[in-house]
Amino acid sequence: MNLELSKESILHACIIKQQLTIADFEKEVTQMRAELTTHDESASQDQKPNREKNELLVRMEGELIFLKNELMTLENIDPNHVCQKVELGAVVVTDQRVFFISTSIESVEVNGKSVFGLSVHAPIYEAMKGKVKGDRIEFNGLRYQVLEVY
Repeated sequence: MNLELSKESILHACIIKQQLTIADFEKEVTQMRAELTTHDESASQDQKPNREKNELLVRMEGELIFLKNELMTLENIDPNHVCQKVELGAVVVTDQRVFFISTSIESVEVNGKSVFGLSVHAPIYEAMKGKVKGDRIEFNGLRYQVLEVY
């Protein structure tokens, strides 16, 4: 197992990044709601509410729900479970990059190394699923050699 990249450290970094993203989205949603409420109160009777802003707010609220669900996925991963194959919760070290099979978190820095958070819904996951140490992965013309799975 790669000691400089413990699954616990990776998971912790992913949870923090997700929480920060959620906090930013919540701030944006709160701000947008306040602007829409202020606009509605000051608008005259015959003016239509700002439909575009309302639609954006609905989309952002949907994204916020998605982000919170992703956080729950992260919180349900057991950092002490050692994976033998590529599956949810696995750290996959390849010759090109390190993946953490969890949620779609672009990347986090852990002990100076970049770890790419990968959702089980991502197309590349289908190419990786079930692979073990020593296997090769091919996706979109890229080839990866699996060096470790834990």
